[in-house]
Amino acid sequence: MTQMRTIESVPFAGDLAAALAVPGTDAMRVAEDFFGLADLFKENARLGRALTDPARSTADKRSLAAQAFASHVTGATMTVLNALVAEHWRRPADVTDTLEVLGILGVLNAAGAHSALDQVREELFQVRYFLAHHREVRVRLSDTSKGNSHERGDIASRLFAQRVSVWTMRLLRRAVGRSNHGRLLHNLRRYAQWAATMQDRLFVTVAVASPMSQAQVERLRAILTKRYGTPIDLAISIDPDIVGGFRLRAGMSAIDASLASRISAARDAIAS
Repeated sequence: MTQMRTIESVPFAGDLAAALAVPGTDAMRVAEDFFGLADLFKENARLGRALTDPARSTADKRSLAAQAFASHVTGATMTVLNALVAEHWRRPADVTDTLEVLGILGVLNAAGAHSALDQVREELFQVRYFLAHHREVRVRLSDTSKGNSHERGDIASRLFAQRVSVWTMRLLRRAVGRSNHGRLLHNLRRYAQWAATMQDRLFVTVAVASPMSQAQVERLRAILTKRYGTPIDLAISIDPDIVGGFRLRAGMSAIDASLASRISAARDAIAS
């Protein structure tokens, strides 16, 4: 089993980690609880308002949550939910987003319990790479005007279920169901980044024009490890449009050292 780090930047991630640490807790069941709650809160605005109403006492909101959910979800889920409803929320929609993220982290914890976080991170990157280079498929999976989330998820399952793990497939279905145009690739990268962070690694993606040798990859990894001061999860993709050089993204920072960008900048300078 992989030793996993809590992602401090994610609200209630610490509460989730503590709840999942209780012996006998099924992380995938907890993840499904949170996905179901996220869907319910999205569809039932009245319920969301009731559980985030600042005029209600914490005890009242927890009692309401227990009446509505205690018989349907795990004890671990209720523990986190009690912490969640005690918080002050400016917008009920923020609760829906938080529940969704907790579901994602639940799936990643389930993968980690089977020492499969490396596999999930790599699969997420490979799926993202495929979708980035197949626009028609990407648009079909993220176009909310074409079928509901389950129908788009079924398309994703037909394409990828035989090629990826059960954890990656669950994350992909949620990403497809909850992503609008332009957000699907972002969400898949975010999930991969969280998988790396849970292993105390920095997820770095590098796009180059042509394949790198193993020696070049290891040299790049060493340079990035020294620069960022932490172990690196390195994902390299091939993009001929770069022409030369590279594009790198690490966490919230990005470096564009591609020849294509330099050519574009030169053209702009000449045109002006």
